[in-house]
Amino acid sequence: MGMTIFDSRNPAGRAGLELGLLTAGIVGSLADAHAAGKQAAEERAERRAAYKYACELAEARGRADDLGRVAMRAMRHVASLEAEVRRLRVALQQRQAHIDRMRGAA
Repeated sequence: MGMTIFDSRNPAGRAGLELGLLTAGIVGSLADAHAAGKQAAEERAERRAAYKYACELAEARGRADDLGRVAMRAMRHVASLEAEVRRLRVALQQRQAHIDRMRGAA
């Protein structure tokens, strides 16, 4: 067996050495635990950021779909207004032609 504080010529020195070794082991364990905790916190932060990005992307896609539907409705409305303008121009040309004929007949 190894030497202990009970059979050592310097029990206080031996106890100090054993206490130092115990402290070093505890400090090493605490450092490892701290590093593992820090890494776990970083991984959680990365997962939160990825989740937030995914949510924002899904929301943006939803808004893009909504805007696409609004744009399609606007295009149909513009097409109907253009058709009405063409119809009114034809009616105006017919009316002007009728007015011109009436002036020529008088």
